[in-house]
Amino acid sequence: MVVNVILNDGARYTGETYVDVVRMMKLDSYLIPATKREYMNKTAERCVVYHGEPIQYETAQEFLHELERVGAIRKVWEE
Repeated sequence: MVVNVILNDGARYTGETYVDVVRMMKLDSYLIPATKREYMNKTAERCVVYHGEPIQYETAQEFLHELERVGAIRKVWEE
């Protein structure tokens, strides 16, 4: 399986798992969070501020699909 993500700014991420993709996104974050979970939590907070809608997730897969649902990222898919 290959997981692909395209952000709204056109940036692309590809990884073998959803966790891999979230780790790559964390490394590119201007916030420089300590952990993947901290990155996801801070991103979820920003979704409320910028998109007016909270996201609900337990896993990296749910996290990415929720970001897509609220329009915070353009597309998530598997190959």
